[in-house]
Amino acid sequence: MKLYRFRYSPYARKVQMLLDLLGAKYELVEVSYTQRGELADLTGGYIQVPVLLTDDGRAIVESRAICQHLLTGPEGGKLLPAPLEGPIWAYADFVDGPLEDVLFRIASPDIRNAWSSAAERGLYVYIKERKFGAGCVDAWLRDRTELVRRAQSLLAPTLKTLAQRRFLFGDRPSLADAALYGNCAMLEEAQPALLSQISEALPTYARRIEASVGS
Repeated sequence: MKLYRFRYSPYARKVQMLLDLLGAKYELVEVSYTQRGELADLTGGYIQVPVLLTDDGRAIVESRAICQHLLTGPEGGKLLPAPLEGPIWAYADFVDGPLEDVLFRIASPDIRNAWSSAAERGLYVYIKERKFGAGCVDAWLRDRTELVRRAQSLLAPTLKTLAQRRFLFGDRPSLADAALYGNCAMLEEAQPALLSQISEALPTYARRIEASVGS
């Protein structure tokens, strides 16, 4: 298998962690932000990440569909244990939706600044401004304090749970943990200090998930 990703994409990092927790063998392909021809050729025109190329040559797009594919079969039951399938998927969807919507705004200014070329920075800002309006990335930097407060409010129940157990649904990581880890990885890729600004507990939690790989 091959996983095509951007290093900061929370959706790609979720899938990557899921692959690691499953013990799957795969090749990681870091996609150039400005050169996406290989992705387009592979998918027939889709140029977003993540994309999973399966061993039988299928290109699966969109992280939820990739996760559904990976969790089908006996090994998937370890990360989606019965009878908790519904709550685990619901939490993963919460992370991919309302939570990511706040956290990516916190991370975006530093992600923009981390691109090595003006072309990458310009394209990154252009894509964001097409959806959110001119000057949005700078506005998110100015509003970071409020965005952090909003993230803390959204994560308050999660942090109460993690204060009492190792992972969100018990003593072993699940799809829900992979989803939350993906967003933690995004923030740390943007700037390591961002994650601890939201909660000092989150970097420890992220390291706990990483340490569970292969266990």
